[in-house]
Amino acid sequence: MSPIFKCLICRKDIERSTKTFWIKKGHLLCSTCLDNIDKDKKNLDDIKVKI
Repeated sequence: MSPIFKCLICRKDIERSTKTFWIKKGHLLCSTCLDNIDKDKKNLDDIKVKI
């Protein structure tokens, strides 16, 4: 069983490996927050293409 950490943005409990924690230097995000960031990046890319 992996340890429980808090998402850096929404503070939701997430289960990640200790190795991932150290690789990310403690900056862990839940899948929902990661999806939102990816969606925002895609929207910005779409806006840049239209300009």
